[in-house]
Amino acid sequence: MTLSKRLISTSSVKLNSSSINFNNLLGSFSFKKKKAGSTNNKTQSLAITTTTPQPPTVTHVPTRKTTAYKRSTHPTSVPLSKIFSNNFPLSVKESIEDYKLRHEPLKFQHDLLSMLPFYPHPDSIGRSSEVLKVEVDNDGNFINEFVIYPPGVTASDDQSKLNHLVMVHGYGAGLGFYLKNFDKISMNSKNWVIHAIDLFGYGCSSRPSFHPNSLEQVETWFHDTFATWMNKRNIPKDNTIIMAHSMGAYLMATYGINRDPEFCHKLLMVSPGAVIKHRKPVSVPKYFTKLWEQNISPFTIVRKAGPLGSKVVSGWSSRRFAKLSPKAGKLLHKYSYAIFQGNGSGEYMLNFLLAPGADARHPLIDRGIDKLKCELSWWYGKEDWMDKKGGELCSEIINTKYNCKKSDVKVIEDSGHHIYLDNIDKFNSLIIGEMENFKTNK
Repeated sequence: MTLSKRLISTSSVKLNSSSINFNNLLGSFSFKKKKAGSTNNKTQSLAITTTTPQPPTVTHVPTRKTTAYKRSTHPTSVPLSKIFSNNFPLSVKESIEDYKLRHEPLKFQHDLLSMLPFYPHPDSIGRSSEVLKVEVDNDGNFINEFVIYPPGVTASDDQSKLNHLVMVHGYGAGLGFYLKNFDKISMNSKNWVIHAIDLFGYGCSSRPSFHPNSLEQVETWFHDTFATWMNKRNIPKDNTIIMAHSMGAYLMATYGINRDPEFCHKLLMVSPGAVIKHRKPVSVPKYFTKLWEQNISPFTIVRKAGPLGSKVVSGWSSRRFAKLSPKAGKLLHKYSYAIFQGNGSGEYMLNFLLAPGADARHPLIDRGIDKLKCELSWWYGKEDWMDKKGGELCSEIINTKYNCKKSDVKVIEDSGHHIYLDNIDKFNSLIIGEMENFKTNK
């Protein structure tokens, strides 16, 4: 309990017009990590099932005070004294309403995806989409997938000769974070099927108990389930681009190194994590180190906040999604709350990949990056807290081995770590360019 008292050192925090004492709010909670049991459905009748869409919820978007959009900063850059000095704009009433639906993350995802013109019904140009639960083991656990079909293509058609783009999120995130990318990149993709997935133990995928003791266990967990998903979905390796963000990029690269160096035609490493060790010392507060080493994440705080969890998340989401429309920001907030408060599972991998301060424990550059036989491109935001030197050094190693330009580095202006959200138009144009160039060179 001493830890929680220390964590909530700013005892009284103003949230809108009310004052909430976090010592009282969290006084009965222990921050000891509990083993999470799976709350997902048991074995399903089909290996791949389509979720039944419900009528989209009509979301009232109240007038809100404009919050300045802020790019993400290094995870250790926020002093403890400021963690709870943010504005938490969501009302207590709305937070409680979200809490009542906390066991229905697919509903929040459905409401969010319903902003797209082709979900849950096809649009005027013929694009269609669906949400799938793809079983990855004998216990009924699944990977959650959102798939977009080009005009004239349905789920039952042979897709082996089409091109495929696989989108993989980063630590703590989910496929819904690519909301502002789906429409543009699928607009003229007549022969592309787009798959966005939630990694096992994240987002709306199954979240079975996961308490690893080694890097090997972490990678087996993610690589086994990803391999099963690839096989069950019959993803053709030669016709596939994989775009992965942050820690998702690390996991995809190590999958190729450990399992199949030719698992895709091209791998887009977007703000990849754990590529090289820090070149400059990073000051890490003591409280941050303690929390990190005990695998206590921001998601733990959201869970412990109970009915006020959504309100706590609004302190982050109100800034992160400030540049979007009020409706998009509102639905992304609800979606974020839904996946942040889910049972802890895949998130417990972090301490085995990164040391406190987000320094690489097992740098990708030292793990045989030149074993990959696919093409690579490393993308960094101009203000990214990931070091582009890692991509440059890896590209040099790869290009030297193959004696050609097989790997390159791109720096995106007006962007930080979350390029797909910081500079939406540029990110979308880069993805479209990769798809168009892929078609030309085949």
